[in-house]
Parts: sequence; structure tokens; C-alpha cells
Amino acid sequence: MYNFAISPMILAGQEIKWCDHIKYLGIYLARGRVLKFDVNPLKRSFYAACNSIFSHSNGINEIALLNLQEAYSLSVLMYASPAVALQSKQIKELNACCNNVIRRIFGYQRWESVKTVIYGLGTLNVTYELIVPYVN
Repeated sequence: MYNFAISPMILAGQEIKWCDHIKYLGIYLARGRVLKFDVNPLKRSFYAACNSIFSHSNGINEIALLNLQEAYSLSVLMYASPAVALQSKQIKELNACCNNVIRRIFGYQRWESVKTVIYGLGTLNVTYELIVPYVN
């Protein structure tokens, strides 16, 4: 019944518009029969932050570049993560974003795993950041 056409709602003489997504405190809520969060705007903001750093990264070594990405871009991706209940598919999507950054920094191909970099340096592991605090 969530796709049922509802008559317009009026509040203080103004019609309330129906929409598919709403932004509240930087988080996008998606329309549906259950509460869902849209991670696509987060991913776009994350890649924009990453590209901003990459555009000014001439001559910076890989570790320093990774630390910059982790300090600045990862916070964009993880914004409000304690307050939202993401599905496992969405967590994997966010983790893939971080993996793509590591691939770009260290010159890995798309099909190559970056687990050795993540575990070796202890960095940019979104799955660990989102799941482990709630397990204990």
C-alpha cells in the first residue's frame, strides 16, 4: 500500500509535496514501506572529497596520500553512521568506495584485492568501522 496515491496534505494553508527522498541532517531517507537510507549521495560526496585531494597530490608519497584520504574523505563517508541502520549491501558499497581509493593510490587493478594493504596498514576498512562497534 506504500505506492497508494494519497490526497495532498495541507499544513498552515500550504500543500506538502511528496517526494522519493528527503535530506535530514545530511542523511537521505528513501521512500518505501520500511525505513531505508540512500547511500548514493554519500558516495558522491566521498568521491568528490577524494578527487579534491587527488587533484592536489603531485609529489606526495602514497602513505601521506592515504592518510589524507583517511582523515578527510573517510569522515564524509562515515558521517552519521552510528545513527543509521545500513543494510549489508550498502555497507559493501561503501567499503568498495574505500577499496577504489586504495587501488588508485597504490596502482592496483580493479580485479586485484586490496586486503593486504588494508590489514597491513590498518586503514580504510569501512566494514570493520560499521559492524564491529555494534557486535560487542
